[in-house]
Amino acid sequence: MASVMDVALKPIERKVEEGIPLGIDDGLTLFRTPDVHSLGRMAKAAKIRKSGRKVFYVLNRYINSTNVCYAGCKFCSFAADEFKEKARVVRMTADEVFQKTLETGANFNQLHIVGGHDPRQLSLDYWLPLMRRVKERLPHVQLSLFTAAELEYMCKRHRMSFADMLAELKAAGLDNINGGGAEIFADRVRSQICPNKVGAENWLAIHEEAHRQGIASNATMLYGTIETLEERVDHLIRLRESQRRSPGYNAFIPLAFHPDGNELNDCGWTSGLDDIRMFAVARLMLDNFDHIKAYWMIQGLKVCQVALEFGADDMDGTHGSTDEELIYHSAGTQSGQYVDDREFRRLIQEAGFEPVRRNSTYEEFDWDWTPPELVPA
Repeated sequence: MASVMDVALKPIERKVEEGIPLGIDDGLTLFRTPDVHSLGRMAKAAKIRKSGRKVFYVLNRYINSTNVCYAGCKFCSFAADEFKEKARVVRMTADEVFQKTLETGANFNQLHIVGGHDPRQLSLDYWLPLMRRVKERLPHVQLSLFTAAELEYMCKRHRMSFADMLAELKAAGLDNINGGGAEIFADRVRSQICPNKVGAENWLAIHEEAHRQGIASNATMLYGTIETLEERVDHLIRLRESQRRSPGYNAFIPLAFHPDGNELNDCGWTSGLDDIRMFAVARLMLDNFDHIKAYWMIQGLKVCQVALEFGADDMDGTHGSTDEELIYHSAGTQSGQYVDDREFRRLIQEAGFEPVRRNSTYEEFDWDWTPPELVPA
């Protein structure tokens, strides 16, 4: 065990090395320690035990199919009122989504679509034919669609159980559920910032049912609003226990709050130190999650590159060169819309790691892999 400045970290490091899950007091110590260098060293060591020197990225398309939403979350700058903000409304037809998917060719491995609680779009009549159409045209592309919030809304509309809804979507080609909608699981926080969105119990239930049916998923946490450190740790522990009950989470993605244009703007921006600490604590608390994702669209490429020294092992995806991410750009992110995969590889190698191309479920591909239909005859 290397020397540490904060002696409170020593018993935690022993637990991590012995595979003992950390408790809430351990998590609070990690969030509060002034010894950030030792925290990063511990998290990096845990990452290397999981995936060696590999750092993952995916070639993907990212589409926000609609920003019409009636959830009314206070942290959201994305949602548009279709009656009061007609100029802001984005609502793509199924044909438009399909054409957008193919806009920059077929050499990608993941289609990532997120929308809102839009009564005109969130229905099986819209999604099932579209999903089958994409799978028929792009059999090598994994569909990473919906959040638990969208799925609960769709279940209510169709009066279907979670199990029946997920079975229908899986049959149409659903490979992965996106991690959004988790926010913070604590009822105190949810009642104030997202009272009309799926509750923590149903969020977990939907993901666990998906795992039982062979559908993978990701998990997230929105941090930097009104939550306490105790509530952050509680959120991580609930995710860890959910993974034990029903394994199937691929990655955990910390989502830093962005304050522009929403009701929680007084909370301000998270700091770089808060961001890298969040990655490290997540890596150490979530002992049964293989991957911690530093999503460049949120924290920016520079912070995400540093996060690789603090336990992260994924920088998410390139996005298509014509993609337009709306959720975080509406809230003030200064990140661009597209990163060339060569830049991902350069940043990862510069940090001393090995870049590995993946798909949604972390199957690995050669960097220059192309789908069979793109290989010259």
